[in-house]
Amino acid sequence: MIRAYLLVAMLSIISVPLLGQVSEGLSSHNLTSSGQARFFLLYLPDSYSGEPIPLVFSFHGSGGIPQNQVATTGFDTLADQYGFAVVFPAGVFTNSVTSQSWNANIDAGVDDVQFVRDMIEDVASKINIDRSRIFTSGFSGGARMSSRLACELSDVLAAAGLVAGLQYPDGCTPVRAIPLIVFHAKDDAVNQYAVSSNSRPYWRMGVETALDKWRQANSCILTNEKTQISGVVALFTWSSCNRSGQIYFYQAEQGGHTWPGSSTRGANQDISASEFIFQFFSKHGLP
Repeated sequence: MIRAYLLVAMLSIISVPLLGQVSEGLSSHNLTSSGQARFFLLYLPDSYSGEPIPLVFSFHGSGGIPQNQVATTGFDTLADQYGFAVVFPAGVFTNSVTSQSWNANIDAGVDDVQFVRDMIEDVASKINIDRSRIFTSGFSGGARMSSRLACELSDVLAAAGLVAGLQYPDGCTPVRAIPLIVFHAKDDAVNQYAVSSNSRPYWRMGVETALDKWRQANSCILTNEKTQISGVVALFTWSSCNRSGQIYFYQAEQGGHTWPGSSTRGANQDISASEFIFQFFSKHGLP
C-alpha cells in the first residue's frame, strides 16, 4: 500500500513533462544546455487550447531573476490579453560587473544562444508553438542579449524588443533583416545614451551608433520619421527597409534605467514598453 501510494505521488509530479503538457499560468522548468543546468519560467495564457501559439522570450537585466522580469513587464497579464506564451529565462553568466547575467558580448563560457535554441525545443515539446512567430525581448543586460540573438538567430526570431540596452554585436551579419522596437532614456546613468569615459566595460557603443548599425544591417534608408508622443518621448521610425525590417525607436528625455510604464520608481509613464512591444510583435512574423 505504501509503495503504491509513493508511485502515485511520483507519477503526479512527473506527469506534466512525460505527457508534454503544461498548465495555464506560470510554471518553472529545468533543462541541461551545453552540459550546464539551466532554468526558466513559462507563462501559458488561460486562452490556450492547443492551437499554434506565438512565443515571446523576456530576458531580465544583469543581476536579476525571472520573477522580477515577470513583475516588471506585466507580460503575464498581456499574454492573457493577446494570446502569447512567454518564457522568462534565468541568466548564469558573470560579466564585468555582476553575475546572473547573459553572454551578450560573445565572450568565452556560457553559451546563451544555444540555451535559447534548447528552450525553444523544450517548450515545443510541451505546447504547440508557432515557429514563425518566436520573438525576443529584454531589459538592460537582457536587451543586450536580445541584440545578440536578433543577429545570430534572425532566421529563427521574427522580431526583437530592446529596452535600455540596444547594442550591435561584434561581427554581426544577420541572414535577414529583423524588425526591432527599441526604448532608451537619454538620462540613463547605467547604460548611457552616449558612451563616455566612465561607461561600464560591457557598454561598447552609444544608442545612436547601435541604431545606425542596425539600420544599415536592415538596409533601411538613412532618413527616419519623427513623431512626438509626449513632451518627453519621441518615436523615430525607419520603415523603408529590406523585407519589412523596420525599426521603431522610442527616445525619452527622462526615465533613467527603467522599463517604461512599469511601477519601478522613476519609470516614464507616458508610454508602456510592454504594450508597445506586443503590438509591434503582432505585426511581424518570419517570411
